[in-house]
Amino acid sequence: MKESIAILEACQQIIDLKLVSGTWGNVSMRLESGNILITPSGIPYDEIREEDIVLCDKTGKVIEGKLLPSSELKMHLALYAKREDVNAIVHTHSLYASVASSIFKEVPILVEDVAMVIGGTIKVTEYKLPGTEELAQEVVVSIGNNNAVIISNHGQAAVGQTMEDAMLSAQMCEKAAQMYIVAVQTGKMPRTLSDKDVKMLYEKYVNSYKKLKEKR
Repeated sequence: MKESIAILEACQQIIDLKLVSGTWGNVSMRLESGNILITPSGIPYDEIREEDIVLCDKTGKVIEGKLLPSSELKMHLALYAKREDVNAIVHTHSLYASVASSIFKEVPILVEDVAMVIGGTIKVTEYKLPGTEELAQEVVVSIGNNNAVIISNHGQAAVGQTMEDAMLSAQMCEKAAQMYIVAVQTGKMPRTLSDKDVKMLYEKYVNSYKKLKEKR
């Protein structure tokens, strides 16, 4: 199944990009049927095989798979239920997003490429215990229509229409957090892009650059 391969490739990519440590974090994709493929719980990313990926229905019931689905399955299900435009989710505990999650209430957009991919100021959720329905709903509210959210004292969740889109969102979320942390350490207030400009840049990316990529 092509979606299973895409998940395995994403698992390797988040290792290579140092977006995860150990077995924390998770990756999923929504199939045309509405069912969800998600990484299993507690298995190192470089050891996950195609047969280890768990298939669930949209209520979270396991359809196929011998292993338990990720403990953050509720968060993935809630995001898919709310966002019809989302077909892939990458949840990581990347360093700078995790640091930002314990300091800020939001991470503003400082540069154009982040604006184009994320779509707006990155919100930081209120703290909720991992794996709970409360956390799932907090993530859904905080992400809104953006493509990434920082999860308080936890990490980040990034979404996209495709796995490639979700991975790029995860990278840009980490970049945004890193840039903001470095910027505030200078003691100066960084200049941020206005909401109007961020919206314009995002729409330009979606309607122009992204379509050019799709035609390759």
